[in-house]
Amino acid sequence: MVYNYTEEAVRRILPDIIRDYLKTHPHICTCDLCKDDIMALALNQLPPHYVVSDRGTIFTQVSFDQIGGKAQVVAAITRAIEQVSNKPRHQ
Repeated sequence: MVYNYTEEAVRRILPDIIRDYLKTHPHICTCDLCKDDIMALALNQLPPHYVVSDRGTIFTQVSFDQIGGKAQVVAAITRAIEQVSNKPRHQ
C-alpha cells in the first residue's frame, strides 16, 4: 500500500500545535471543518514522502526527524492555522 508519511506526520503533530497555539490565541476555531482546512493547507505547503513498507516508513521517519522535517511541518501548520483563523469557511 502506498503511504504518504508527510500526511501522517501532519495528522500526528496537528493536535499538539493547535493546543499550544490556543494558549496564546484562544479565539481560534477548532471545529472539524477548520481542522481539516488547516491540515489541507499545511499539506499543500509540504512535499510528499511516499513509502510502501514498514522499513521505508522507519527510514523516512528517521530522516524526517534528522533534517528538520518536523520543524517544516510545525511551520506549515502554524501558517495554516493563521490563514484559517483569519478567513474560516463558516460563520
